[in-house]
Amino acid sequence: MKWKAFFGMIAVIGCVASGLWGWEKWTLWHAPVGPDETWCIQIGPDELDPDSEAYWGTQLPEAAQIIAWRGWSVRAGRYCESGPVPAHVIARRIATGERDEMPVIVPAKRHIEEIAGAIARRVWADSAALVHALDVDSLLWRIIPNTYRMYWESDADDVAARLILESEKWWNRNRLTTAWDMKLTAREVVTLASIVQEETARLDEAPRVAGLYLNRLKKGMLLQADPTLKFALGDWGIQRLLDKDKRVNSPYNTYLNPGLPPGPIRIPEPSYIDAVLNAEKHSYLYMCAKPDGSGKHAFAVRYADHLRNARAWQNMLNREQIYR
Repeated sequence: MKWKAFFGMIAVIGCVASGLWGWEKWTLWHAPVGPDETWCIQIGPDELDPDSEAYWGTQLPEAAQIIAWRGWSVRAGRYCESGPVPAHVIARRIATGERDEMPVIVPAKRHIEEIAGAIARRVWADSAALVHALDVDSLLWRIIPNTYRMYWESDADDVAARLILESEKWWNRNRLTTAWDMKLTAREVVTLASIVQEETARLDEAPRVAGLYLNRLKKGMLLQADPTLKFALGDWGIQRLLDKDKRVNSPYNTYLNPGLPPGPIRIPEPSYIDAVLNAEKHSYLYMCAKPDGSGKHAFAVRYADHLRNARAWQNMLNREQIYR
């Protein structure tokens, strides 16, 4: 009888322990996590190791315990919820990689550092890594400014690959055919668009400016585009270019080098690329900013008329005492 009592006690203890263990796991499984408002947890690729100081589990210990208990893996990413959820819900999402995408703005800017900085604010990759990945001759002209949905854990190579993919989508058959009919490559169209955007902030004027440069290219004339000099000099703040500036030794100096420069002088807006593809057909060969502050340009077919327009602009600069 004593042995029966002993084993009965062991059985009771086992049942109690099992029940307590089950209750503990049930409580853990259903434990509410997260505040009342919308909240997110971001798990970087470098935060997956429980032994690391940056381990994500310190933010959601219940979810981390469930993942460890069930032997699940952890997927990097950004996971958002609206109010508190049972711990197993967010744990399962983290384990299966059911993460949220981020709207990432890729802006049109003069400097790749500005673009990388804007992207870095929305993804895991830092701006230095993004500059290294994007500041590549074969990639710069492919960047099509827009807002894209990307996964937060994207590294620099992921972003570069995504931008190439979006460029390939944007350069559809119609746009490529139009460029080829103009005897230009897609890269050359983007390069010209970058010049056009720097020449005029008025999108309604862009097709006319594009048509002017295309006329000069067809005639074998130097483009003589002032923005290319500013790019070559590394100073966008220059308001008045001098004759000495036109002698700067640079492949981007279109006062000395025929044809288009080697690549874009900025990342242009897609609307300016389309302006080149839909360039206005006319006979203008010369242009000069109007001195009325409108931001518009005076266009001319004859050089003599252009000189008159240029003189009016220079007189305005003199009146305003703008010498550089």
